[in-house]
Amino acid sequence: MKSLIRHRLAQQMVDTIHDVCGYNINFISPEGKITASTDPERIGMFHEIGRKAAESGETIEVDSNEDYSGTRKGINIPIYYHNSVIAVIGITAEPSEARKYAHLAERISALLLHEQEIGEMYRSTDERRAYLIRCIQNEDFENRAYFDSCLKEFHVDPKGRYRMLCIEINTRYNLVNISLLEQKVRAFFNRIGEEVYTYIYPNRFAGLIRSESYKNYQSVFRRFASDHHQILQMAVGSDKSFEKCGDSWRDAVIAISSIRGTGKDLVAFDDLKLEILLSGMSDAVREEYTTKVLGGLKPSEVEFLKTYYDSDMSLKAAAEKLFLHVNTVQQRLNRIAGKTGMNPRNFRDAVLFWLAMHV
Repeated sequence: MKSLIRHRLAQQMVDTIHDVCGYNINFISPEGKITASTDPERIGMFHEIGRKAAESGETIEVDSNEDYSGTRKGINIPIYYHNSVIAVIGITAEPSEARKYAHLAERISALLLHEQEIGEMYRSTDERRAYLIRCIQNEDFENRAYFDSCLKEFHVDPKGRYRMLCIEINTRYNLVNISLLEQKVRAFFNRIGEEVYTYIYPNRFAGLIRSESYKNYQSVFRRFASDHHQILQMAVGSDKSFEKCGDSWRDAVIAISSIRGTGKDLVAFDDLKLEILLSGMSDAVREEYTTKVLGGLKPSEVEFLKTYYDSDMSLKAAAEKLFLHVNTVQQRLNRIAGKTGMNPRNFRDAVLFWLAMHV
């Protein structure tokens, strides 16, 4: 039980009790060593009465600074946790004064210990969630006994159908507030009845969801994405057997990259088409292709082409959107053909232009 009290928590205890009573406070290990104190000079000293209080399990008062090794007058209170003495809190003051704060010191210590225990319980649970996600992403199922115990804990049926969920945080979001966002993500997963998710530094959350959860809670997905569209985007991977969820994760990453910077907040890999092919292109290849096709055009001419293709290559529809005469639209298309050597109205060349604007 000694390892339960780390130095940071021990110092937090003495500082908190000191803030209440104003007297010097010592945190004494069951062996009698002062490990934290509001008097830095006493840290590391042996406290004879502290050890006796730990051994007896009873509060001991001291009336003199001279009678015991390393001990000053005051009161020494054993701190129990799970029915064992794990430390002694010493309050340095006249016993009649220190006695007033003995019960309060016990309660403060118990509350701080309980708070740490809850925190460690959550951390331990989160670590097991993160372990499962890593195993799925890396398709590493070597430690099968532990892996299976985690599946059981989080009610994951290895015979079921699943999808991986990727939540990507906007680069403009202040990561100092990540704990607040984690709470919102936790609430989202609770809402859809899923338990396996984790934060991946620096800007992603990954989750394992049953395929039926995505089917049954699509409105919840849309609402969560819409409510947080300024700070995150969501992508749902393909439907896979559990053992193949690594593929679903890779599909979710492809899907999230397809909407990055587009203003869209939710996409499913199932809805992608051309984006699947484009995902295999490196940034260097994308840049080289774009430059080759569009490099000779002004930004205004590229925007003109976008409007033309968004109008399904209809001269009339494009003219209406651009507030131009149809003849003017034709003239601009001819000018672009002259500059690039490709005819924007020809189907094959139009595909090349359209791809260059969407890679």
